[in-house]
Amino acid sequence: MTSLSRAGIVGVIVAVAAAVIYLAVFSGGSGGPAGGGASGQARAEKLFSGLMNLERFSASGGSVRWESAEPLDGGGVLIRKLRIEGTDWDGRPTTLSADEMRVRRIDWDNVGMSPYGDVEIRGLTAVNGRIAAFTAATGATDFVADLKARWDWKPETRVAEIQAFDLTVRELGTLSLHARFHDVDLAALQEMQPGGDVDPAFALGLMAGAKIGGFEIAFADRGAIDKLAAKRAEQTGLAKKQVIDRVVAGLAAQRAHQPLDIVRRAFDALIAFVEKRGTIALKAAPKRPVPLLRLALTGRSSLAGIDRLARELGLTVEAR
Repeated sequence: MTSLSRAGIVGVIVAVAAAVIYLAVFSGGSGGPAGGGASGQARAEKLFSGLMNLERFSASGGSVRWESAEPLDGGGVLIRKLRIEGTDWDGRPTTLSADEMRVRRIDWDNVGMSPYGDVEIRGLTAVNGRIAAFTAATGATDFVADLKARWDWKPETRVAEIQAFDLTVRELGTLSLHARFHDVDLAALQEMQPGGDVDPAFALGLMAGAKIGGFEIAFADRGAIDKLAAKRAEQTGLAKKQVIDRVVAGLAAQRAHQPLDIVRRAFDALIAFVEKRGTIALKAAPKRPVPLLRLALTGRSSLAGIDRLARELGLTVEAR
């Protein structure tokens, strides 16, 4: 249960969210005009044209279809009964469906890498072998999610903000991200190679220049802990409370051997989260922006280096 509650839930949710955002927005292509007085159908086709033209997607028999698409005021589009069929990164058959996808704001001249956006997806389901295994392991009866995402990049300041990224798996909880990055060179991200691959040189250049201005990553429990505990209780014959108590005891034992203060505080928060449910959040509030490359190279740092980086980032972990 410990590994699932700390890594499995977040990992699968992040993977699904990334796939949805990529398929729904960042895979957009040039297509034709879709702003102004364009029809809902034209806007929907514009939104998914890049995905439908990808060689790998078409070669795998991929398809995108929807029941209806209507234009929204301000240049948006409301797509109902969306269904995307294809394969995941490992070649497994995958189907993404949504009751509705509402794009309120997007740069129709640059859908593939829009500097701003406001997207909401309701009734999202993902049919895939890994998702099925995850759902069974958590004790959830079904995988249904809702997603809200808003972001903005200001070319004059080169500041990018993820104003909202909230993915709610209805039976489990909500994963939220808010972040601010400085010195973001969006042009580097827009340098896409044929087939949709990013040139590593551009990605490295972007990472070297970008800085973290702050972020918060949070998970709000909406049944995940209880479902995981009930599933483990069923497997072991223990009572659900006994499962929770054992997890808490195991976390406390691990905490006792941690040399870094930030890690000990993280374990304190995790223990409180498991005991009381609620929300667990990791927050960074640096006094000045910290290079993103520092975070990427943390794995090569000594304990003293990791501790120094945590202080520079102003890292805190709390259960609330």
